[in-house]
Amino acid sequence: MESSRSNEIATLKELLGELALIDGVAGHEHAVVARLNELLEPLVDEIEIDSYGNLFATRRGPENGPSLMISAHSDEIGAIVKSIEPSGMIRFERLGGLVETLTIGRHIKIRGQRGVVGVKAGHIQTPDERGRAPGFRELYIDMGFESAEEVRALGIRVGDAISYDEPMVELANPLRVAGKALDNRVGCAIVVELARRLQGVALDCTLHLVVTVQEEVGLRGAQMATHRLNPTAAIVVDTVPSGGTPDVDFYRDLSMRIGAGPVLPVSSGGGARGFLANPAMRDFLNNIAEAAGVAVQEAVFVGGNSDAAAVHLVRDGIPTGVVNIARRYSHSPVEMLDMRDALGAVDLLDAAARAFGPQTDLGFLSSRWG
Repeated sequence: MESSRSNEIATLKELLGELALIDGVAGHEHAVVARLNELLEPLVDEIEIDSYGNLFATRRGPENGPSLMISAHSDEIGAIVKSIEPSGMIRFERLGGLVETLTIGRHIKIRGQRGVVGVKAGHIQTPDERGRAPGFRELYIDMGFESAEEVRALGIRVGDAISYDEPMVELANPLRVAGKALDNRVGCAIVVELARRLQGVALDCTLHLVVTVQEEVGLRGAQMATHRLNPTAAIVVDTVPSGGTPDVDFYRDLSMRIGAGPVLPVSSGGGARGFLANPAMRDFLNNIAEAAGVAVQEAVFVGGNSDAAAVHLVRDGIPTGVVNIARRYSHSPVEMLDMRDALGAVDLLDAAARAFGPQTDLGFLSSRWG
């Protein structure tokens, strides 16, 4: 059994590394979606990509039966080219949650071409400059050239996407990995592995495995995809920041850890645009986890949202649950997660897809959380 789990982790890790390496900043997810289309097409009954890049991979169940959507977003945080100065330096703006302090002096890529985010030499920085992060208006990208003409000769234009150049690496603890875009390529890898497990398995529902776009800039693709499918219920797979480091208090800040199992958020976001776990889906996922022997963490996260915040509001309201993978150093080029959590999420979603059917009670008053 231990050898089998190790092999499963190795397979999932390899797939995650491949997907994380592909650049797919919000609005520019083409290469990621193309690869996922190749991976999923032989595993499902039908597959389609809409005009914005949302991917729908469907396993057909009994006619007139319920439908379950399991989704993950394909995009990563990044930036966009705003202008090219005569000197060849590139000015840019963020796409999604790019953070100034985590951007300075980093390797980046534009159209596959490497450059760096410039940083003033430490020898001549003033005390004030050393103690503050420059704003995006002050930052620039150096591709190694001396003129705008040389930069444009690479095909770089205003509106091109900029991504971190930070491939995923295995750490000293080989069960943990770090790199760019683990949010949410781990969700994409989980969806592919789930499709592999369920190939040839008879289900009591129609299963829609969906990869959405533009989550990092407002949960846009999820709204489009859910409106199109109008599923009976939905489960969103994403990542969530974790505690467990010296600068994040487990009890006051983030009460979830990497390596302790998938996270089932009770609440996220806060305010009018947040998400409160649907009571019936909360019951369903907790019961499935217990029956399948999957350790899970329930947690509250008010600092951000997932696609669930958009999914549950579509049409008449979609009963929605979330399966999160805890990660350290979120929205940085060195996001870290534990592969055991990712495999646990596959186990949980596998069991959920097999159990979901006409008998699944999604009634509000039936929940034990009332």
